[in-house]
Amino acid sequence: MNRAAAAAALAAALLSTPPARAAPRAAPLSASVAAVKDRLSATLDLGPAFPDEAIRRLGNGLTNVVAVVVVVVPEDGGPPAAATGRVVEVLYDVWEEGYTVTVRDARLPRPARRTVNDPAALRRLLADASTLDLGPLLLLPPGRFRLEARVEVNPVSRELMERTRELLANPVVSGRPGAGSRSVLGAMAGFLLRDPAPGDDVVLLRSRPFARAEVGLP
Repeated sequence: MNRAAAAAALAAALLSTPPARAAPRAAPLSASVAAVKDRLSATLDLGPAFPDEAIRRLGNGLTNVVAVVVVVVPEDGGPPAAATGRVVEVLYDVWEEGYTVTVRDARLPRPARRTVNDPAALRRLLADASTLDLGPLLLLPPGRFRLEARVEVNPVSRELMERTRELLANPVVSGRPGAGSRSVLGAMAGFLLRDPAPGDDVVLLRSRPFARAEVGLP
């Protein structure tokens, strides 16, 4: 191949290769991790996903849906090692002037219902993601890792809701025979790594890096 042909081939290859995408910007995620019976437990503060305006919109008298997906990812990037999620329904009763909150969580055998009476209490309830089970410690990446969360209010993507419900029904990180497939985990990663479209009510959150030693691993 002469130099002109080689240059043309190189140019064509560069044009056909999609440009590398930077990770979408994410707000800081306050999080702590611990080992509980050889599993990774995490407690998150999702408060930045629920500013005052978002809480006001949840009081519109309609059933609003909040989808939360949390993944464990290597610090230097790459596919997630584990994932979990929850779906929360919020209904404001204009007559009783209170909120009914229904939580569907991978840890819960059935939906949990709570009633709160004011926006501040609703925000505390939505922000508190305590003792999340992110699966066996053996699934952690060999180096340092982060926790990333995607919080979406009234998701417009039907696929996102289907994948989130599948993750709740069959957690990939459960360790049970027949648990959810890695394709579900891959789909969750895809949603986390894509930039929110204009008009999406989405907040991305990213924790500091954690060392394996923080959960008792070498």
